[in-house]
Amino acid sequence: MDRYMIGDEFATETKNLTGSSYPATSVRPGFVSLGEANFGRVLGLGVWKDTELHAVFADGTWRKWTGSAWSSPLVSGLNASAEWSFCNFKGNLGEFNLIGSNGIDPVKRYDGSSVQNLSGAEPGLNYIDEHDNRLYAVKDGNQVWFCELSVATNWRQINLNDSDPGAITKEINTGKKIVGLKAGTGHVTVFFPTACHELYGTSASDFRFMEVASDIGAINNKSAVMCDGYLYFVGESAYKYSGGTRPSREFSKRVQWHFDNMNPAAKEKVCCGTDGKRVYFALPVGSAAEPNTVLEYSPESDTWYTWNDLSPQFFARMGSDWYMAFSSGKIGRMGGTTDNGANISWRMVSKPFGSPSMSQIIEWLTAWIAVYLPQGSNINVLLSREASGENWILVKTLTSSSVLNQSLYIPTTIVANTTFIRIKLEGSGPMTLHEFSREQVISPLI
Repeated sequence: MDRYMIGDEFATETKNLTGSSYPATSVRPGFVSLGEANFGRVLGLGVWKDTELHAVFADGTWRKWTGSAWSSPLVSGLNASAEWSFCNFKGNLGEFNLIGSNGIDPVKRYDGSSVQNLSGAEPGLNYIDEHDNRLYAVKDGNQVWFCELSVATNWRQINLNDSDPGAITKEINTGKKIVGLKAGTGHVTVFFPTACHELYGTSASDFRFMEVASDIGAINNKSAVMCDGYLYFVGESAYKYSGGTRPSREFSKRVQWHFDNMNPAAKEKVCCGTDGKRVYFALPVGSAAEPNTVLEYSPESDTWYTWNDLSPQFFARMGSDWYMAFSSGKIGRMGGTTDNGANISWRMVSKPFGSPSMSQIIEWLTAWIAVYLPQGSNINVLLSREASGENWILVKTLTSSSVLNQSLYIPTTIVANTTFIRIKLEGSGPMTLHEFSREQVISPLI
């Protein structure tokens, strides 16, 4: 959208800000690293019964976080590059198990004490998920397999009833293979790179595929996530899908630039996650080989914010906690005011404030900012007479040592009699911006 025409409440650029305090704007949460994991790249995050965080690493190990350290391997010798998907399932297993697959190693299950092969599972299953008391997974890029109803260990034995396991072949005319499978509300969604289909039904006698869109697909299995009853996923844009209608990207048009400018060679690294309230899209923007931009979307307030200085590979949510696995191999629990001890730098650039006509001169008599600025934080306030570019004038540097909440007067005489005025706020450390207002005078048409 034209930067001149957007509403005054929108920014043309943000960095490391969040809408979690909406309508105020604040600095995004930081993270605390979970131990000094030195096991290589993270290949998957899973959560058992909402109580234990599990990870598979590129050294071929599956480990769990004990609360103070990563455990010794629960299993070793796994493929060193294939990424994992996880779900929880009970059925005939007696206890809820964390089920994991990567399309190469045998399907695994964790029962609360050990990891072992899921007996009876078809070899080569990938993108495993649970829906309506069955496990679903993909094999060979065009087959959707499902286990017997409530029996995780039977994928082939047919008893000629509606509880039977089976497989359904699904192909599209472009020849593309299935890249993801996600359980939703009332159906399973199957993703191709350029199409998506719903699998409806509860048994072999009534399963049926229904085309959702022949021109909208997902990038990979980890680029889709459920939040608040909606399925969000990334293809050529960010899409929102609730079933029964074509996926919508209307909500993401404001941030389409980021999707248009992803590095084509690194698109496979895209991943999505949720903390239960907001949705996060991690993208490799520009020439980045790993995700370098996280877009935060709040369905409740319909707001977008941009996070930087993070490189997520996977997200996971466990109760009220949520986690990111970074390209460094570290895993962080999100929360707090620093990135593992380092202050978070942030920035916000306003639209070009002008007049109803670009031929009119404006002048700001005063501007006012109400901001929460705790001890150790700082803000630089800069103004510009230009509608774009980096020609900024530093107006004031604000710090807080003991006063935690203060309203700040900004002199604006240095940008008097101009066509446009922009404001940039940038700083380090926690901050909550409650209000920015201005008193503006507009001249007659020139």
